[in-house]
Amino acid sequence: TPLAMTSLLRLMAEPVSSAALSRMPRALDSLAVWSVVTGFVFLLRSFGMAYSEVVIALLDEPGSSASLRRFMAILTVVVTVLLLVVAATPLSMVWFERITGLRTELAEFSSRALWVALLMPGINVLQSWYQGLLVHSRRTRGITEAVGIYLIVSSALLLGGVLWHRVAGLYVALAAVSVGRSIQTVWLWHRSRPAMESMERRDQDAPALQVADICAR
Repeated sequence: TPLAMTSLLRLMAEPVSSAALSRMPRALDSLAVWSVVTGFVFLLRSFGMAYSEVVIALLDEPGSSASLRRFMAILTVVVTVLLLVVAATPLSMVWFERITGLRTELAEFSSRALWVALLMPGINVLQSWYQGLLVHSRRTRGITEAVGIYLIVSSALLLGGVLWHRVAGLYVALAAVSVGRSIQTVWLWHRSRPAMESMERRDQDAPALQVADICAR
């Protein structure tokens, strides 16, 4: 039930974003490129999306936690650097103007928006790690709580952008998503701490158990 509610809450975020975009400055431009920008960011986010399944599948292996944490850290850095390279170089214009086919003005608008979304791919990897821990420990309520917090925070920031009405909707919406997902990740970290502590104790006890098993044989 908590995981089913999680999907429902995530779906609710899309119409909220669209409604806010249509009420902020540069509404038509923002709506026109919203799916283009988020689609490109999703390409990098996808590297971390299946990581939660990897965590769930491998956490039972002895000594796996250290390797999983190390890979999580490496993947977080790699996807963040990739987006940074694209945002800081003409590659962003190549993608948005030549490959996607946007007008130069909209391509520049989209290229600048990548800076606002810079942390999103790395955050996705961290979320997958913590969610994998929670699912593995059968404490999935924390995942639903985290998505609910994301929805509340991002909606509040979108409402603030609508009321302030001075910044282009695309930038406000991406900032709202980034901040909301960051706070969501912090909550997932908080809720997964018991699972991490249990996993660390298991890994510390594993060598002693292996020696006892060898002696018994």
